[in-house]
Amino acid sequence: MFTLKLNDPKILNNTIGTISEFISDATFNITNEGLKLVAMDPANISMVILTILPSAFTEYQVNEPSKITINLDGFRQALRRVRAGESITLTHSSNKLNITITGSSTKRFSLPLLEDEEVERKIPELDFKVNIEMDSKEFRDFVDDASIVSEAVGLKAAENLLLLTAGDTGRKVDIELAKGSPALVSMNIKEPASSIYSVEYLKKMSKAASFADSVKVNFSSEYPLRLDFKALNQAQMSFILAPRIENK
Repeated sequence: MFTLKLNDPKILNNTIGTISEFISDATFNITNEGLKLVAMDPANISMVILTILPSAFTEYQVNEPSKITINLDGFRQALRRVRAGESITLTHSSNKLNITITGSSTKRFSLPLLEDEEVERKIPELDFKVNIEMDSKEFRDFVDDASIVSEAVGLKAAENLLLLTAGDTGRKVDIELAKGSPALVSMNIKEPASSIYSVEYLKKMSKAASFADSVKVNFSSEYPLRLDFKALNQAQMSFILAPRIENK
């Protein structure tokens, strides 16, 4: 059993909204370490990893670890009913998630719990040759730029330079991010690398910029991409995206 209270549900709204771009039902593990989720999208192209820390909540009480599966659309609809200045409290009974919204009135929603996912998702251990931390809004803008001209974006890193390319000779965009740029927090390139990824998936992932100040971009040549969006003392949302292998 648990009691989770938020005076400002923004972090919950933003994380759940981003997750729902990939999956319709979500299984959350709620422990003293936080609210956690690991899930794959139905096409098995991307993995979503979420942790909302206890410090993000006004009240965080977990009597024993809980595992709940809910429909995200129903959860999002309830979250949308929270107005400015209202608080939200999550509790659960044996077969329901209870959502209480408190303000000038008290509203109570109940969502049925679904059958737990039997498969426990393991987070793969990956060895990246490129590790870059940058402003999350800038990254989102780069993805939006690429989406204008192509369904795929190439990431290339070498000699203290990150290059994003999309399109062909007809419609094309090239974006350079050099070491020392104000958009960069850090850049570590162990060896030159290049890979291509889906713009559609990256656009969905970059919505996490709504709550995170920075994003860590990790990749290698023709290798999965990992993005880590972090809101200090509140939450971290990570994505692992399979590369697109283009015919040569």
